[in-house]
Amino acid sequence: MSVLLARFFQVIIVLLIPVFLVLGSVRLLVTDRYLAFEYGKTSFPVDPFGFDQSQRLENASTNFRYVRENQPVEVLAGQQLGEQPLYNARELNHMQDVQSVYQIAMWVWRSALVLSLLAVLALVWQAESRPVLFAAFRAGGLLAVGLISVVGALVALAWQAWFVAFHQVFFAPGTWTFNTSDTLIRLFPEKFWFDAALTITGLSLAGGLLLALVGWRFKRKR
Repeated sequence: MSVLLARFFQVIIVLLIPVFLVLGSVRLLVTDRYLAFEYGKTSFPVDPFGFDQSQRLENASTNFRYVRENQPVEVLAGQQLGEQPLYNARELNHMQDVQSVYQIAMWVWRSALVLSLLAVLALVWQAESRPVLFAAFRAGGLLAVGLISVVGALVALAWQAWFVAFHQVFFAPGTWTFNTSDTLIRLFPEKFWFDAALTITGLSLAGGLLLALVGWRFKRKR
């Protein structure tokens, strides 16, 4: 393999590692297991309007499946709270936006995974290009650690500004704010999103450090 081609594959791996780690962490959180973990915290706020933990878990699980499995919005629109719809029209519109953003993110994640694997296979195929692969792991892991550390610091030190900026990037103005009595806020209060952001940061940092360590160890051995 030519040096130029090996460097090309190396750059692909380095740039895609942060994307793969962050979006992979997001995918791990959109699960019933994470919901149970989060709702089970003693610090998690109770619903002042009456949802108990089992109701929250059941309704949030349906919400996550809608997003994760790209289900039709009628799945949420058909849910009832007593004799009233569980979600109002604004909430349903926002959940359609959330589903679209999540599905695009998962397409990017799968694409990053495939491209990374192809680049890894290309570099590992020949012995002389394997050191380039180890260097890519180390550089990509360190890049992920650096970028994610900055994001994590912003989450921890300027949560409100970060939360608003995130929604302004992905959602139209005025479509993502709700009353405290609305179902989405009762299921997913701000504490939920703050914890999720920190968890994604922690998982991504751990993955970046692990890859950097793997690259460093293998390169040192060789």
